Amino acid sequence: MYAEQQIMNEVVVHMGKYGGKFKDWYVGVAADPKIRLFNDHGVKESSDPWICRQCASNVAAREIERYFIKRGCNGGTVDEEKSTVFFYAYMIQPHTRQ
Repeated sequence: MYAEQQIMNEVVVHMGKYGGKFKDWYVGVAADPKIRLFNDHGVKESSDPWICRQCASNVAAREIERYFIKRGCNGGTVDEEKSTVFFYAYMIQPHTRQ
């Protein structure tokens, strides 16, 4: 588990490696990030830019999600499921589903 600020810094660096702007990325939280990313959103695991991190709590994951949405990232509706402790982000591609 990582501190919120460390996760935010890692995600910003990761996004920067792939260029684009915050608006080119989708962020969210999930209990099972692999199912969410690869099944629900259609992210290609080996070729699309994506990142996920386990947070200390659902509250921490939501704070990170809100931070990136305020900076311009796309995001889904917020649910308050307590098991959603993983934050994820992926670069939007023509084949991904938001």
